[in-house]
Amino acid sequence: MEEENKHAMMECIMAEPELIRTLIAHRKQLSREFVALFLKHPIKKIYFSGQASGTYIGMMLKPMIEELLAIEVTVTNPAAFLEHEQFNVNGVYRPDEMAMLCPAHSGSTKGPVRMAEIALQLGIPVICTTYDIHSELAKRSSVVIDKMSYEEASYIETKGHIASLTIFFLCILETAYAYGKLSQGEYEQWISDFEKLPAACEDCIIQTKKWYEANKHMLIHSKAARYIGFGSGYALALEGSLKIAEATALAPVVYEMEEFMHQGTTQIETDSLIFLIAPKAKESQRLSQLLKWCRQYSNNCVLIAHNDHPDLDAVSLHADFLDKEYIYVLEYLIPFQMIAHLMAMDMGLSTIHARNDGASSQLETHVN
Repeated sequence: MEEENKHAMMECIMAEPELIRTLIAHRKQLSREFVALFLKHPIKKIYFSGQASGTYIGMMLKPMIEELLAIEVTVTNPAAFLEHEQFNVNGVYRPDEMAMLCPAHSGSTKGPVRMAEIALQLGIPVICTTYDIHSELAKRSSVVIDKMSYEEASYIETKGHIASLTIFFLCILETAYAYGKLSQGEYEQWISDFEKLPAACEDCIIQTKKWYEANKHMLIHSKAARYIGFGSGYALALEGSLKIAEATALAPVVYEMEEFMHQGTTQIETDSLIFLIAPKAKESQRLSQLLKWCRQYSNNCVLIAHNDHPDLDAVSLHADFLDKEYIYVLEYLIPFQMIAHLMAMDMGLSTIHARNDGASSQLETHVN
């Protein structure tokens, strides 16, 4: 039997900057059919369909799509959609005015597959990303985009998630440019920012390793962690908390920033572990106010921010983040992926084989 590579998850994380470079270099090819479909059809409504990480990708992309493409977006949980929702509930859209986007991994999860079947029956085009272009989801899709990330040895998806996010971001940009909603200069600035992103991710990997070694005692002895984000950062908090929970069983409690302030269950103590995601944005001042409040009660408030953030302290995790609106989620996700793997290694846990993976197989969440 081949020996397990216990560092496979870390190898995937380390490969992410170069993967982003590759996807940027191939953006015209990757986005060609996506853009063609949007130019052919007068799309006014998009449905995102994905379980867990796929849902969070939809939440991250929704603001950018609505701003740059002026298209209404609904992010769905496909299992719940099949039981309780439907396409075009108000009847105002023609089939060719809608599209379903599926940021998939293997393309075998039942919910998106069945939802895609309904979409095609209604004449609604389906676009998916997947590493398996012959998957059941791919067979039901009008446009299939190869993620170029391949299957991962770790049961915790990292590189594949970054691939789907990057590809859809690039597809949105190329479509906005094709629509004439971005000028040549604006388009070139976006691409320039994307090209700077891999270097920022590489710095983030280095800085997270250093931060972890100095602060791992705080993490390993925690039983639960709170994650706080705003805007797209809320979806990032959901995804980041999922990675750490999958790897370590550290119980996650995730809040949108303002909701955290309004919850009666936000009682925190001296050793409460709190991650606060703080990209440069219009909500930055509000998060700083919350951070100051949290620090009155807990010594373990981990601010994740740029090197020049005014509120950094000894437990802050900071790096040379690019902090570009919307796409910042790509670089800010890396610390959570890194922490997940590093904690698992120090706790003697495998990121290749889950301790209990019975639910997926026994409850048949995937198609054969």
